[in-house]
Amino acid sequence: MDWIAWDDSLDTGHARMDTEHKKLAQLFNRLRDAVDGGEGKAACAEVLDGIIGHAQAHFELEQQMMAQHAYPKAAQHAAEHAMLLRQARDYRDSFDVNTAAARAAAMKFPEVWLAYHILFSDKELAAFLAHARGHQG
Repeated sequence: MDWIAWDDSLDTGHARMDTEHKKLAQLFNRLRDAVDGGEGKAACAEVLDGIIGHAQAHFELEQQMMAQHAYPKAAQHAAEHAMLLRQARDYRDSFDVNTAAARAAAMKFPEVWLAYHILFSDKELAAFLAHARGHQG
């Protein structure tokens, strides 16, 4: 079973953002497989590094789009990105696949980190970008 079960509620309507978000969901689901499969701390850390690397690149893309279109909430959105990356790095540094607390934290990590950000911040950004594109023509 996936941690992040992708459905239409997570679509932002911005094709590139949605593609990036789906990739992040796949990486989170890969982390669950690694944890559930007992692959060990090194394998899980490698998946976490992939999540962090992909997220960094994705956040840079979003920040470029926000700057290009003068998104009024760019500073707030960028601050969320910085917080999410900090949380991911802290999580990676403290991750221990063998403790119940780590497994419980792992269950909440993608929900807060990915779903909440998409459902609120990224959907709002995508709507702004769609509106901005509609007024460029």
